[in-house]
Amino acid sequence: MTEQSTPDNTAAAVQLAALQQQFLTMQESMMHLQHDQQQMHEVLLAQQEEIGRLNANLSKVNGDMERLLSAEEMPTLEDDKPPHY
Repeated sequence: MTEQSTPDNTAAAVQLAALQQQFLTMQESMMHLQHDQQQMHEVLLAQQEEIGRLNANLSKVNGDMERLLSAEEMPTLEDDKPPHY
C-alpha cells in the first residue's frame, strides 16, 4: 500500500516545513544573542578593571593631597632668601 498525497498530508508537510524554518530562525537568533552577551561580558570585565585602576589612582592622589595639606609649615616666598645671600 502506497501513501498518496492528500490535502491533509500536503497541509501537514507545509506546516512542518514552516515549523522547521521557525526553529532554525530561533536557533540563529539565540546564537547571535549568546555572542552579544559574551561581548558585553568582556566589556564589563574590562570596565571593572579600569574602575579598579582609577580608584587606585584616586586614592594615591588623595593621599598625596592630604600629606601636602597636613604639612606643618608650608614655605612662602617671604621665607625664601634671595640667591645672593
